[in-house]
Amino acid sequence: MSIITMATTKGGAGKTTVAQMITGAVHRQGYSVAVIDTDPNGTLSNWLTASSGMAIEHKQILDESKIVSEARKLARKHDLIVIDTAGARSQATIFAIGCADLVLIPVQLSQGDVDEAEKTFKLAKSASQMTDRKVPVRVVYTDYTPKTKLAKKVRKEISDRGMEAMSTRLHHLVAYKELTFSGKVPKKGTAGAQGQLLVQEIAEMGCLPFMRNLKQAS
Repeated sequence: MSIITMATTKGGAGKTTVAQMITGAVHRQGYSVAVIDTDPNGTLSNWLTASSGMAIEHKQILDESKIVSEARKLARKHDLIVIDTAGARSQATIFAIGCADLVLIPVQLSQGDVDEAEKTFKLAKSASQMTDRKVPVRVVYTDYTPKTKLAKKVRKEISDRGMEAMSTRLHHLVAYKELTFSGKVPKKGTAGAQGQLLVQEIAEMGCLPFMRNLKQAS
């Protein structure tokens, strides 16, 4: 099993989009996935309830004291647990980071996103030290516009501040907006390929140990 936590102290950075893409791509491979939503807005859990059509166990947990125990409970039944957090620094986020095998920090191309990513990165490192576990932390770019001066500047700032980023980036695509309405996680086109590549990259890091033979989603 594996636990992946989406975290950033900034709202609107793309946490739920990354969670949706990873959840959909792994589920399509035939693996068992569960979701814990600690965001009071409940965007991810509401999406799974209303429109996704995927048989994914999901729970909204607003009591931070229950996050770790619930994650461990779900981990006994499922291959992957995805935890989506609120866009703010909170005790819930610290617990979600502390029990993770990988922390992903979504970043869009703005100074505010970079600043908040650094705060979240430091928070994740502190939580990892508290639990005496070495938890990998990676930035993942969302709403990304390639081959622009802004993209180059943001990548440099992230690197200069000592943060590592995933090679796979989720571009500025309508497909990512459409999935919030349709409930269908893209499996074809550029968006589908990026979701699959992101999962493959995570698997190559050793953070999805249950994936022995990663197959291209059909």
